[in-house]
Amino acid sequence: MRIATPMSSCLRPLVIATAALLASAGARAGLFEDDEARRAILELRMQRTQDTEAANAKLAALTTQVDQLKRSLLDMNAQLEQLRSELARQQGINEVLVRDVSELQRKQKDVQGALDERVRKLEPQSVTLDGKTFKVDPDEKRLFDESLARLRAADFAGGAAGLNGLVQRFPTTGYRESALYWLGNAQYGLREYKESINAFRQLLERAPDHVRAPEALLSIANCYGELKDNDNTRKTLEQLIKQYPQTEAAQAARDRLLTMPAVSGKKRAK
Repeated sequence: MRIATPMSSCLRPLVIATAALLASAGARAGLFEDDEARRAILELRMQRTQDTEAANAKLAALTTQVDQLKRSLLDMNAQLEQLRSELARQQGINEVLVRDVSELQRKQKDVQGALDERVRKLEPQSVTLDGKTFKVDPDEKRLFDESLARLRAADFAGGAAGLNGLVQRFPTTGYRESALYWLGNAQYGLREYKESINAFRQLLERAPDHVRAPEALLSIANCYGELKDNDNTRKTLEQLIKQYPQTEAAQAARDRLLTMPAVSGKKRAK
């Protein structure tokens, strides 16, 4: 059993006071630590609030920017669509213009062709007929061609009228010799034998070397034959053989003479 000493009695209050002091100091330390913790928590909360507000602000700014970009994209799409529409409209206009230009070019070509044809019809033309080349007016060629077409259709009256009109209207025409030859044939077809003989003789007088001259003499002989003038028929056939001995017409004249009766003593008709 421990026995209390006077020192122990003296130290007890001191120990008690020290312990109380230490407990108070510990209590103050605990309170200090709690305040610091609370302050740290508050600061952390404040920081988090600030960070959240900053993030929200940034998000709001980004959202605004995205909205602006969306509006810009919508505007761009609208502009692109407008440009597409305008381009399509312009292409349509261009196609119409191209079609109109093509149509105008075609019409211009037709007009130019018609004009060239008119000019060509008005200009003298080079014609080669019966071994002869010469220049004729369009009207000369038209009259001659139409007259021959009537003769081929056995329209002897129309052919004769056209050929007479040709030589009267164009007295120096290059068609004159050929026109006289066909005029004689037309009159022969009309049984106007004397007029036919006159036309053939005009041809012979104007161009005795004409390619149709032998046939003209043979046709004169035929006209005399139709007139029952055997003497002039024979005389004409003999003239044909003498002047154009190497022609087919001369051979036909020889064959014809073989079938003709002997020359009579009657006076030959003039």
